[in-house]
Amino acid sequence: MRSLFDLIIKHSYVILFVVLETLSLVLLFGFNDPQKKAFMTSASGVSGSVLEVSSAISGFFAYGKENSELAAENARLQAELFMLRDSIADSRLPSTDNSILTARVIDNSIRKDDNYITLNRGTMDGIRQGMGVYDSKGVVGVIMLAAKHYSIVLPVINGKSSISCKIKGDNSFGFLEWSGGDASVAELRDLPYYATINVGDTVVTSGYSDIFPEGIDVGVVSNVQQLTSGYTLKVNVQLAADLSNLGWVYINTAQTDVELKELLNQIKQ
Repeated sequence: MRSLFDLIIKHSYVILFVVLETLSLVLLFGFNDPQKKAFMTSASGVSGSVLEVSSAISGFFAYGKENSELAAENARLQAELFMLRDSIADSRLPSTDNSILTARVIDNSIRKDDNYITLNRGTMDGIRQGMGVYDSKGVVGVIMLAAKHYSIVLPVINGKSSISCKIKGDNSFGFLEWSGGDASVAELRDLPYYATINVGDTVVTSGYSDIFPEGIDVGVVSNVQQLTSGYTLKVNVQLAADLSNLGWVYINTAQTDVELKELLNQIKQ
């Protein structure tokens, strides 16, 4: 107790100053309208700044959720678009389930010879091996492995990747492959030498398998050359998807018509 008294006595001048200053402010702002209004205005400004910062912080944490909801909505709209396109092209009802799932990229590599991408979705979410993966800009790759809650994508910038593609507005098709180096450029191979291809042409998925629907952007032709064999063309493609900056992706879960699958199995036997 004595220590407390000693402390008060030691700092008595400071304590007295604080008490008198507080009393002065109360009298000043409590009984003088101009000063009171000025104080309230200043307080409102400070309060507004605090609320603005608070809102920004809340918005930051809500950003991920909003992105997830937007990706899901885009997937739903794309599924409806694919089904509508199929129904227009064929008078029969669509025989494929054109549902599209969304997933978030949680790991990625672009500087290796064998690059891979990890997604936060797996078999429990309906993901299966062989499903096509793409984002809002273009093709990303194909599901290679799927566990319960995660899956591995074989991206277009992997030496083992080969995706059937064609020139938009033309039925000439080839296979998109990657031989290393620049992660933004791949090659469209096995195109016939007589195909009319120009720099600037758009490359899209061919739709010749159930991995990808027809017409998803792959990239733009950046260079064309005829191989020494003279029978095929080598076409460099500037990829549409930025594989170094992936966030949310779409997964095509459409399945080939059962009847068509049976025919293909008979051919393989």
